[in-house]
Amino acid sequence: MPPKTSHDFLKVAEQRLNAAEALLRADLTLDTQYIAGYAVECSLKALILEKTVPADRPDKLLRITSGATMHKSETLLQELRALNVSLTPELAKRMRRFDWTTDLRYETGRRDRGETIGFLRTCVEIRNWVKGQLS
Repeated sequence: MPPKTSHDFLKVAEQRLNAAEALLRADLTLDTQYIAGYAVECSLKALILEKTVPADRPDKLLRITSGATMHKSETLLQELRALNVSLTPELAKRMRRFDWTTDLRYETGRRDRGETIGFLRTCVEIRNWVKGQLS
């Protein structure tokens, strides 16, 4: 069942992070990054829904779950800024190096393990920050 609430999106993010950690243990670094990127997407969507006025949430849910641009972190961060929510300076700095895209699904091979570990840590930190922002 697709997520409908902030809690649902955060639950999906948790599952994606668990999957990414399992993939990293198997040394599937590209796959780790691909799946972990969805954890960030779902975490940001959880926060967007949480910070949206309850009466506007059904429309916002439809908006953030439609179209390819809603997979992009920069688009989701713009949505958050419109709700007067910004990442911490440290997370914003780390996100500037965040090159995740759904196009990873077409790539093969492996990525640098150290880079992948750093990427996964960033994903976990973003999820943790979002959890702290939820009321």
